[in-house]
Amino acid sequence: MKKYLFLPLFLAFVACEMDSTPDLFYYDETGCSDAWWVDAPPIDTLTTDIYKEFVASYLESNNVEVLSFHVTYDSTVAQLCRACFCKTGTVLELEVESGKRRKMRQLGFYQ
Repeated sequence: MKKYLFLPLFLAFVACEMDSTPDLFYYDETGCSDAWWVDAPPIDTLTTDIYKEFVASYLESNNVEVLSFHVTYDSTVAQLCRACFCKTGTVLELEVESGKRRKMRQLGFYQ
């Protein structure tokens, strides 16, 4: 009888572990303290593709695969200062492989 009581708990645990839906994260860009620009060469024209390439490369070096990438502007996030840590209002929206929540939070991303 006891074996059958633990079966639903085991199945629920396995179902949670097998959840492979991607996770959506956001990042508020700063004036000049974003980690992916540290070793970047000077760029005359910054396109979305170049931006994605640098961010994806940075995350892949931290064992996180980027599945989708979007850049938006949110004026409520923008700060009117010129320090490196000030937020520009540019918000990155990334969809990454599941199971990387802790790592993404450590890297400064939020949900």
